Amino acid sequence: MEPIILKKIHSIENKIEASLNNEDFMSIPPLSLELDKLIKEFTAHLKLKENLSSNDKELQEFLSKINYFKEQTAIIFKKYRSKVSNQTRMHQAYKNT
Repeated sequence: MEPIILKKIHSIENKIEASLNNEDFMSIPPLSLELDKLIKEFTAHLKLKENLSSNDKELQEFLSKINYFKEQTAIIFKKYRSKVSNQTRMHQAYKNT
């Protein structure tokens, strides 16, 4: 069961990374929810096995990746917002001339 969940988690991580790179902010929330669900499922499965220490590495990687996505989303969205703002200002200036 664990390898299947881990594969799904890595797949969702890749999709989130691709969405960030493509500035596709609309697809990130459902992917984040899916990632959250899978990580909860993974940790629940670990609790049943009571074998958390052997999976510390995976859990640390999840935490690291989630923090990375959080930082990258903020950075990329800020750049995107700035770009759109500049485009809007240029459009307004063009209309007013």
